[in-house]
Amino acid sequence: MNMKRISMAVCLFVAACGGEDNEPAAEPLAYEDMSFAERVVFMNDVVMPEMKEIFVAFDPKFETMACTTCHGNGAIDGTYAMPSPQIAPLPPSEEAFLEYIKDPEHMRWAQFMGEQVWPRMADLLQVEKYDPTTAPNGFSCSNCHTHTAE
Repeated sequence: MNMKRISMAVCLFVAACGGEDNEPAAEPLAYEDMSFAERVVFMNDVVMPEMKEIFVAFDPKFETMACTTCHGNGAIDGTYAMPSPQIAPLPPSEEAFLEYIKDPEHMRWAQFMGEQVWPRMADLLQVEKYDPTTAPNGFSCSNCHTHTAE
């Protein structure tokens, strides 16, 4: 078993180093350009470890973070669809959201998400962050959270 692992490691090392051509490394593939299988690997190898670290620093209960933490039933049925109805829904309007964050716990979460989760996820996915003027269709809370009815 150890010899098999060593052989695999050597093969991966040689493949990663390339040959003598010294061509520059390819630009990482944007999430939207990845196949489903590539997305699964990316989520497991890149997104999950980073997000878990961020969430655990915010609240140790996320030590057990898994795919279902964000994707809910989508992780169970294999669709991984987002937004997920299993994540806390957010108010549907700016006015309702301003009322919502008057609760200190909601404000704590909103600050955490806005300062750490939202910008990092947009960067990892290589997508523009939402901006009402320059990127109205950019990555926002609505990519992960559903909204409550008014």
